[in-house]
Amino acid sequence: MTDSGLSTRLRQQSRRAGLMVGITMVLAIAICIFGAAGLFAWLSRPFSDLIPMVAPAAQIQPTPAPEDPAGGQPESEQPAPTAPVGEVQTVATQAVPAEPTAAPNANDFEPTHQIGAGQSVNFRSGPSTADPVIVALPPATELEYLDEDEPTTNPSDGERWMRFRTENGDEGWIREIDTEPYQP
Repeated sequence: MTDSGLSTRLRQQSRRAGLMVGITMVLAIAICIFGAAGLFAWLSRPFSDLIPMVAPAAQIQPTPAPEDPAGGQPESEQPAPTAPVGEVQTVATQAVPAEPTAAPNANDFEPTHQIGAGQSVNFRSGPSTADPVIVALPPATELEYLDEDEPTTNPSDGERWMRFRTENGDEGWIREIDTEPYQP
C-alpha cells in the first residue's frame, strides 16, 4: 500500500531542498569570487612594485612634412618639373654632405646601478607607488643615477626613491631597496 499523496509531497520537498542547495552553492561561489577580487585590490596597492605592470604604448604623433624655405609647398607635395615633348631636360644634382659622426657627448649613458630584485620592478614617473608606471624593468637592467632622490612616505617602501635613466633614455623613479651598484 502506497500513499500517492505522501510520495508527491516527498518529491516536492526533495526538489525544494535541491533548489536551495543549488542557490546556496551559487551564492558561495559569488562570495568567493568577489572576496578574492576585493582582497587582490586591497593588497595590490602595497605590493604594486612586485606586480609587473606595463605602461600603455606611447602615442605616436605624425610629424608635418618640412616646408620649402621659400614659403611654397612642402617638398613632397611640389609638382615634378616636366620637359616639353621632344626636349631633353637636364637636372642639376647637389651632393648631400654626409652627416658628421657624433662626437662623444656628456649625455652618453653610463650605468651606475642595476635592478637588484629577483623579479621585475616598476619604473615610475614619480617617487611614489601612486605615480603611473612607465615600464616594468626586468632584473639586472642597467640604470644611470641622476643625482636626485626623495624620501619615502611609507616605511615599507625603504628609505628613499632614486631618479634614474635607462639605456633607451627613459627617466623615472625606483625605490632604493630595488637597486644595487652596477656590476658589469
